[in-house]
Amino acid sequence: MPTVAPTSIASSSTLAVNQATVVPIGNGATDATGGVSGLLSGLVNSLPPIRSKSPTTLTYQVFFPLVRNIGRQTPTPTATPTPTATPAPTAIPTNVVPAGSPYDIVQWTKQQQPRSLDRQSKIGIGVYADGGGYALNELLRMRPGVVVLMDPKPEFAREVRRQLPKAFIIGRRFAAQQPLDNPEVRGAAFADYVAELAVPLKGVVDGWMSYNEPVGRGDIAGFQAYNTFQVAFAKRLQGTYGIGAVAGNDPPGAVDITEYPTYFGEAIRISKFFGLHSYSSPEGTALREPQALWYALRYRKIHQALKDAGILSGPIVLTEVGLAKGWRQMGQNSEQVVADLAWLADEMAKDDYILGFAVFGIFTTSGWESFDLGGTSILDLMGRYDPANPPPPTPLVR
Repeated sequence: MPTVAPTSIASSSTLAVNQATVVPIGNGATDATGGVSGLLSGLVNSLPPIRSKSPTTLTYQVFFPLVRNIGRQTPTPTATPTPTATPAPTAIPTNVVPAGSPYDIVQWTKQQQPRSLDRQSKIGIGVYADGGGYALNELLRMRPGVVVLMDPKPEFAREVRRQLPKAFIIGRRFAAQQPLDNPEVRGAAFADYVAELAVPLKGVVDGWMSYNEPVGRGDIAGFQAYNTFQVAFAKRLQGTYGIGAVAGNDPPGAVDITEYPTYFGEAIRISKFFGLHSYSSPEGTALREPQALWYALRYRKIHQALKDAGILSGPIVLTEVGLAKGWRQMGQNSEQVVADLAWLADEMAKDDYILGFAVFGIFTTSGWESFDLGGTSILDLMGRYDPANPPPPTPLVR
């Protein structure tokens, strides 16, 4: 999502979370391929129509996070791709919006015991700090089953593994620039850079990302280059160093569902894991919104598209999850956030091909207050929530 400038990173004195960032409509950012109008025009033909009150009129609700590039030069705008035929409307299952109010879920959760640290969970979080007692304490409050660590100090990563023996841990190294020229050479070189930290943490961190959100919507040349980059990255990291690569990690919605098998099939096949970023619609106040199948649960459509194309991916993991503008900015309180994340955990419990999700996130730098879950009761409550023992359903008022 946004970009963080953290405390310390290997050979750099600044730290950021994402350089090509998903930014909600209305903050003045532009995307990598020519701005708001280009994004929205392409989306109208890719989302299901929703009937208006008039029986003869079709209107469209289009929600899409804008993609901005931070820390690298803006690429030359590419031509808008030819619109594809509008797909048939997809029925939204009734369980996409959960039964039960935030109050019901929170009150139930408060009565439960914390989850065992020796048990796997799909509930997780990203830590955008290189270490320290504060970050570790926050992790232990949440008891995550999925953890993203950006440029962690080796001793911190080892302590996270010791305290969370069953967690799936993903590593990421920040790169101020993410060039895609000569992608095969750059992919192998970036794997060498990642290996400097990954090799000492072999057996501690399960998989490592390469670039983070490097491409914009409709950038077909960028898609092709990034696929080549990821293939080279995975071959070097897995073949030379014996360390799992996490493919993907694109801006949410930047790659159409059918474009994954078309342009990224080779990278997805060869990489041990497949990462996705999942956020709400730009003005969404909850992940469990009516269009959730196109946003928070978009991974299901991508998985099906890959399956239909005969492409077998490794386990999927959502390496970033949250509201497009952050839970505080959208006016959510702690109970609403817990209910939202509990719903997502319940949905993921139905899918055996996904490892879980990492909420964005825990921070030790200013500027991320709208997203920051550190120091809140949310972590304690999510450390108690168990999808295998959900609260009894209550009638849902629509």
